[in-house]
Amino acid sequence: MTVRKATSRESQEILGHALDVLKESTMGHVEPSWEKAMQMVSPFLLSGGYYLVSIENNVIQGWIGVGSIMDYHTGEMVGVIPEVYVLPQYRKQGIAEELCEGAFKQLKLEGYKKVQLHVYSGNHVKHLYERLGFQEVSSLMERNLE
Repeated sequence: MTVRKATSRESQEILGHALDVLKESTMGHVEPSWEKAMQMVSPFLLSGGYYLVSIENNVIQGWIGVGSIMDYHTGEMVGVIPEVYVLPQYRKQGIAEELCEGAFKQLKLEGYKKVQLHVYSGNHVKHLYERLGFQEVSSLMERNLE
């Protein structure tokens, strides 16, 4: 398996999966639509974000978004991972971890001291993030008023 920066063609292929990523990652908290998926991905890509891909035999197995944002609490620019996705047939092989490690390495090379990501409550991938050293810094809570 090779982890490297996605080509333009590969990035377009990844965008073709945006609806699947939205459905899985938001755990039912967001009504999935193609428009919503593009609203979530476009700002990250337009601000210089990019994808790293896991490739084997010229086949994309998974990808990770890599970018930066300003942490409004500290005023510091930090690395951000807006998306990690492994295609279902390639899961449970360590690909997500390899992608995360590749993103950490890249962000460190770019001079970032921290990386942040957002994970929805109940998403099983949170355990992987904790194993990789992520710590919860805030919780968004919600109450239905209907």
